[in-house]
Amino acid sequence: MKLTTIIIITCLLQVSAAGYGQKITLNEKDASLSSVISKIRQQSGYDFLGDTELLKKAGPITVNVKNVSITDALTACFNGQPITFSITDKIVVFKSKAPPETDVVKTTIDITGTVLDETGQPLPGATVQVKGTNIVTVTNTNGTFSLKNIDEDAVLSVSFIGFASQEVKATAILNIQLKPLVSSLNDVVVVGYGTLKKQNISTAISSVSSKTIDKLSVSRVEQTLQGTVPGVLVLNQNGQPGDKPMIRIRGTGTNNDPNPLYIVDGFPVSTIEYLNPGDIDRIDVLKDAASAAIYGARGANGVVLITTKTGKPGATTLSYDGYYGVQNTWRKLPVLNATQYATMMNEGAINANPTNPLPYPDPASLGEGTNWQDALFQKNAPISNHQFTASGGTDKGTYLAEFSYFDQQGVIGGDNSKFDRYTFRLNVDQKLNNFLKIGTNLNYINSKRNAIFDNGDQGGQVLGNAVNIDPITPLYETDPAKLAAYNVNAVTNGTQVYGISPLATFPNPLAQIAILNGTNKIDKLIGNAYAELSIYKDLKFRSSYGMDLGNYNSSSYRPPYYLLPTSVQNYSTVSTSFAREYSWQIENVLSYSHDFNKHNIQVVAGQSAFKYTYENLGGSRNDPAPIDPNLAYLDVATDITSSKNNGGADTRTLASYFGRLAYNYDDKYLLSGVIRRDGSSRFGRNHPYAVFPSVSGAWIVSKEDFFKSSFISFLKLRASWGQNGNESLGSSFPWASTIVTGNNGYTFLDNGTEYLASGASLGAIANPDLKWETSEQTDFGIDINLLNDKISISSDYYVKTTKDLLIRPNILASVGYSAPYVNGGNVQNKGIELGITYNDKIGKDVGLNLSFNISHNVNKVTQINNTAQAIPGAGYISLGSITRMAVGEPIGYFWGQRTAGIFQTQQEVDAYTFTNADGTTKKIQPNAKPGDLKFIDANGDGVINDLDRTNIGDPNPKYITGFTANVTYKNFDFSFFAIGMFGQKIFNGNYRFDKTVSNLPATMLDHWTPDNTDAKFPRFISTDPNKNYATVSDLLLENGSFVRVKNIQLGYSLPTNLIRRAKLSRLRLFAAVDNAFTITKYTGFDPELGATSPLSLGIDRGVYPQSRTFRFGINAKL
Repeated sequence: MKLTTIIIITCLLQVSAAGYGQKITLNEKDASLSSVISKIRQQSGYDFLGDTELLKKAGPITVNVKNVSITDALTACFNGQPITFSITDKIVVFKSKAPPETDVVKTTIDITGTVLDETGQPLPGATVQVKGTNIVTVTNTNGTFSLKNIDEDAVLSVSFIGFASQEVKATAILNIQLKPLVSSLNDVVVVGYGTLKKQNISTAISSVSSKTIDKLSVSRVEQTLQGTVPGVLVLNQNGQPGDKPMIRIRGTGTNNDPNPLYIVDGFPVSTIEYLNPGDIDRIDVLKDAASAAIYGARGANGVVLITTKTGKPGATTLSYDGYYGVQNTWRKLPVLNATQYATMMNEGAINANPTNPLPYPDPASLGEGTNWQDALFQKNAPISNHQFTASGGTDKGTYLAEFSYFDQQGVIGGDNSKFDRYTFRLNVDQKLNNFLKIGTNLNYINSKRNAIFDNGDQGGQVLGNAVNIDPITPLYETDPAKLAAYNVNAVTNGTQVYGISPLATFPNPLAQIAILNGTNKIDKLIGNAYAELSIYKDLKFRSSYGMDLGNYNSSSYRPPYYLLPTSVQNYSTVSTSFAREYSWQIENVLSYSHDFNKHNIQVVAGQSAFKYTYENLGGSRNDPAPIDPNLAYLDVATDITSSKNNGGADTRTLASYFGRLAYNYDDKYLLSGVIRRDGSSRFGRNHPYAVFPSVSGAWIVSKEDFFKSSFISFLKLRASWGQNGNESLGSSFPWASTIVTGNNGYTFLDNGTEYLASGASLGAIANPDLKWETSEQTDFGIDINLLNDKISISSDYYVKTTKDLLIRPNILASVGYSAPYVNGGNVQNKGIELGITYNDKIGKDVGLNLSFNISHNVNKVTQINNTAQAIPGAGYISLGSITRMAVGEPIGYFWGQRTAGIFQTQQEVDAYTFTNADGTTKKIQPNAKPGDLKFIDANGDGVINDLDRTNIGDPNPKYITGFTANVTYKNFDFSFFAIGMFGQKIFNGNYRFDKTVSNLPATMLDHWTPDNTDAKFPRFISTDPNKNYATVSDLLLENGSFVRVKNIQLGYSLPTNLIRRAKLSRLRLFAAVDNAFTITKYTGFDPELGATSPLSLGIDRGVYPQSRTFRFGINAKL
C-alpha cells in the first residue's frame, strides 16, 4: 500500500510535466516507407496521421541516420518523395506536396466545424488540413475546430487515428462524421506481457472492444463474452441478481475447476465480480495453448486478459453513463389448475387400486385454485446502473477516476433477492523523465447480495415448491376452523397467515421467502503498481506489485416457523461468518525489441511469485429476541448452550520463470516460442515443478510479391502447438495426508453414560507422486480480409488433450477416510471455429457492421485409470447419479435407460421376454401394464437395472453461435445481438415425480389412457410400479437447443449545436430490451442452463429464470 500511495502522489504531481525529445536511429535499404514510418513511431512514441495510400504509392527508400531528431529523420525519409510533413504535439501529419502557387486572387471564408465519430460522439485531437497547403489545425475536446481566411474553393482533409480520412469541400459551417477503419496501423491485441499488431498475431486470440461491451446490459464482465467470441461457451447459471456465469473456453478439459484464468491490467485475480462492465476498454481471450503458455500452470482452461479504460491526454472530461429498467420473468411453467390436479389425483388413485376412494370427489368445485407462480414472481422488478468518470492528462501523464453504482432486484423475492454494488477505480500513469515511467491501478468494491437460493437446487427451494405444491392450498388461509388448528409459529404477513398444505409435502413458497433473512457482503480492494525503466532504446525493465484483499461477511436470522410437520423450528436462530482472503504477486519483466533491415526481434524474460492466504471464522446461536433482522447479532441471542463456532485457514504459493522470443521478417514471416517453469505448493515433493513450452508461426501470404488480388486484401496462415498446466483443485495440499479434528462419531462410556468424544483422525491419504494436469493443444488457423478489409474472416481448427487428469478414485467406505487425488485420466476436445465480420458505409449517412461466429466442439474422455473406467457424476433427489464420466463419452453425459415407446396392450408386455439358459422364459418387465414405458434391455440379461444404463444425451452444446448487427443513420444508432446453442440435452427436473401428491406439468394431460394411446407420457398411477417416473430415462430429457435475442437497442445522439449551450460534447438517449425473446422447444424455465461443476451441466433443478428487461438510459459527456 505504501508503494501504491507513493506512486499515486508522484503521478499526480508530475501529470503536467513538460515533454522530452527522442532520438531516432535508422539503417534501411530499399525499404518501404510504411515500414520505416512504423519503426519511427515505435522509437519516438509519436502518432502519424494522413492518407496511408500516399505511403503505399511512395517508392522504396534507403536511409542511414543515428541518434538524430525526429524532424531530421523524417526529412531524410521524405527526401525525393512527393510527400511533406508537419509536427504538432507529438502528432506527425503527412500529406502530398502542395502544387506551385499561382498569383490568382481568390475569395476567402472563415470555417467552423465539428468532427464526430459514427455514433455522433466528438473526436478531440482530429487533424483538419487544407488540402495542398501547410494550413492545419486539431480539434479541441469538444471535437470543434476553426480556420480563418481559407479559399472558398478549398478542400479540407480530416483524419483521426483508427478512422478513415475524409475530404470535404470548404463551407462556413461543417459537421463531419468519420468512419472507423476495419483494420489500421494502430490496431493492437493484448498478449501475455505485451501487445502486438493484430496482423502479426500467430496464435488464436479473439477480442471484444468497449464499443461492443457498452451496448450490452450485463451486471458481470464475463457475460460480455457470450456470443461475441468464437469457441467460448458462456451460460448464466440462473437469473438471480449477482449470480456468476459459467465459462468454458474450447470445451471442458477437467473435472475440477474448469474456469479460465483472469488477468486484469496484468494482475491475476480470483474473481472479476468487482469490475463494472463500463470499466472495460477491451477483452482479449487467449484460446490456444501457444498464446496461454506464458501463463503456464494456470492457463490450461484459457486466459481472459482484461484491459480497463485509462485517461487520455487533454483537458479534463466528465461523463455520465446510466440507465433504469424494469424486469419481468420471460416464462412461467404451465402446470395443472386445481380442477385438473384433482382429476389427475383421482385417476392415479383408481389406477393403483380401483377400490380406492376418490381423494377429491368433486374436482369441478375446486375451480382454478392458487396460481403459485403468479403469486411468486414480482412484476417490474427495478434495475439501474450509474457510472461517473473523470479523465484527462498531458503527454507526460494521464489519470482516470471512476465511480459506479449498480442495483438489481430479483423477479422472485423482492428485497430478499437483490444485488447492490458500489465500485471506485483510479488509474494513473506518469512519465517521470526520459527513462522512467510509473503507474498504478486501484479498484474498490462494496457489494451486498441477498439470495433466496443458490444454483437452482430443487431440494426445498422456493421456485421448485411453487411449481410442485398443490394448487388447492390457498396463498393465505381464511378458514377460521383451519386457522385455529394452525401451529403457533405459522408464518404470517402482517395480519394474514400463509396457507399450509394439508398434504404436508411442499411448503408455501411465499412463507419460505418470509423467513429468509440472509445477506452476503463483500469489501474488496485490488490494486497494482508498476515502475518501467527504459535502460536503452530497445531494452525495458518493468517491475510490478499487485494485491487482492477481500473481506466477506455472511449473516442470517431466522425466526421461529412452522411450514410443514417436517419443516418446523420452535426457536429463532442467528448466524454470522467472516472470511478474509489476501493474495499478492510480484513480477519482474525484461523486454527487448530491435529492428534491423527487415527483421524484428522481441524478447521477454521474467520472474513471478504469487501467494494466497485465507482465513474464516463463523458462529451461530439460538433464541435471539424477535427484532429487526438487520439488528440480529450473536450477542443478543440468549441460548448460550446452543453456541457453535467454526473456523479455518488455507494458503498456497506459486513461483514461476518465463520467456518468449518472437521473430518477424518484413511483416510476412512470424515465429514465436514460449517457455515457462512453474513450481506449486499444491503438488507432491516428487513433482513440484513443471515446464510448459509452446511454439507458433504465421505466414502473411498477401504480403508476397506473387500475391496480387483485388478481392483478397489480407491473407494469413497460422499454426501453433503448446502445453499448459492446471493446478486448480479443491484442496491446497492434495498431495499430503490431512488430519480431521472434532466429533468423529466414536461412542465412549463414562460411569454408565455414553458420550461422543472429540478427537483427531486421518482425513486423506498422502500421494507424494501427484503431478500437474497438463493440457496440450495444436491449432491451425486462417485469417482473411476481403474487399479492402470490408469483410474479415477468421477460422481455427484445434485438438486439445488434457493428460494426467486429477481425480479421486472410488475406495471402500470402510477405509474411513477420503481417497487421495491421483493422476488418472485423459480428456480430448476437438473443434472448429469461424468468425465473420462485415463493416461498410452505405451511401453518405448509413453505417453497417455485422458480425457472426459459430463454433463446434466434441468432448471425449479417452482414459480413466480405474476398473470401471468411469466416475459417477451429479445426482438428483432419489434417482442417484444421473450424469457420468466414462471412457469414450463426453464429460458429464446423461447416464440412463433408453426407452422403446409405451406398451399398448398386455400382449406386448407378455411378449417382452428373456430366454434363460435352461430354455425357460421370463418377463423382462414383470410389473408393467399397458400404458407403461418399455425399457430397453441393453445388455441382454433379461433384467432392467443399472447395467442397462447408457449414454442417453449430451449436455454440452454441439454448436454455439452469436450474431451482432450495428447500424447507424445520421444521429441514430441501432444494435441487435442474438446467441444460439444447438444439440444439447437438458434433464428437466422441475417436477417432483417422486412425490405422489406433487402438481404436474400441463403437458401431462397428454398421458396414456385406453382412449389416448398415442400419448406423449405413460399412464399416471400413484404407486408407479413400473417406475416410469422414478427411473433415469430419456423420457425426462428434452431438446435444449435455443436461439435468444439478448439485446435490442435504439439510440439517438443530439446534434452538437443543440447541446453546446449546456457545455456538453455528447448527449445520447437510448432505449433497450434485454432477453427480448427466446425460441426453444425446451419446456423448463430456461434453456440457458449453466453449472458449477462439469458433471452438473444440463440438470435443471428449478433454475431461477432470467428476466426480460426494458431499459432507458443516457450517455453524457462534458
